[in-house]
Amino acid sequence: MKDKILFLYTVQHLTVDGICGAALAAYAVGEIYFEPIIFYFGMYNLIAFGLQTAAGFFLDKHQNFLRAAFILSLLSLGIGILPAIGIFAQVIFLGVGNCIFHVTAGSIVLQKFTGYKELGLFVSSGAIGLALGLNQLVSAQIFLMANAALTVLAIATFENPTTARISISKKVSAPIIFCAILLLSCVIMRGFGGGGNSAEYVMLFPIIFALGKFLGGVCCDKIGWQNTILLIFVLGFASLQFEGLAPLILLTLTFNMTMPLTLRLLHACNPKFPGLMFGLAAGCLLPGVFFKENFTIAVQAMVVVQFLILLAAWKIFNNEATMA
Repeated sequence: MKDKILFLYTVQHLTVDGICGAALAAYAVGEIYFEPIIFYFGMYNLIAFGLQTAAGFFLDKHQNFLRAAFILSLLSLGIGILPAIGIFAQVIFLGVGNCIFHVTAGSIVLQKFTGYKELGLFVSSGAIGLALGLNQLVSAQIFLMANAALTVLAIATFENPTTARISISKKVSAPIIFCAILLLSCVIMRGFGGGGNSAEYVMLFPIIFALGKFLGGVCCDKIGWQNTILLIFVLGFASLQFEGLAPLILLTLTFNMTMPLTLRLLHACNPKFPGLMFGLAAGCLLPGVFFKENFTIAVQAMVVVQFLILLAAWKIFNNEATMA
């Protein structure tokens, strides 16, 4: 049953991001000015990512609302694809619907599974759905119909999640708070460095995003956290020694491999609040969305600093687990 639920949420994740991407693309192709497009896309990201922390915290406190949250997400997304309500309202409904789904399904996956590959699989599909929608390869209406069917299944198979017992102590210590800060800073860095060039290659890089996230989870389960961190660093370093498309693909892959690692360890820092930790990680992607063109970091430095941050976070966490 757990595997079926994971597959269900993974495909649902694809349709949710697909709905939003397709609806925004439908607006953009009819807009003659570039500035409004930038504004509304930015507004959407601010709502979809920025509100996840608050929404996740609310659902952590009221887990009896998790089932209803799936319905609320579907209704919000359904309203959001209607051009008649105007793009401003569309962006609000799309952003809210996307936000609610992510923290709802994300918190459930964090609680139902203790491994990494399941989390990597769940987060991987969003990039593909978004690309399919933004490139108008699948319409918002088709995505919405698929999402409606999946939502019915999600509600029919819903079980109250039990928080995974991976807490290292009953009280969150100062080192653990610092560990969480390090992990969130790694997420911010990934927002600046993990984007690739999706506009030129359409579906190539979204597939690489998805593959990297899933591969990161699989590696953690197979070879462990520390070895995965080292692998990410070695692959990232190797990609910097060459020029061309292949090294760029490899570099993008390695940056995205960090996603399930940071999410899982963030949850382990505070397992009583899976929605909050998922939401915090989502919110940390916003600097890369808004300031990527204005604030650049040498990619060589990013690879090294990312490795040091992840290694330090793991050392702190492991030390606290030993002491607990």
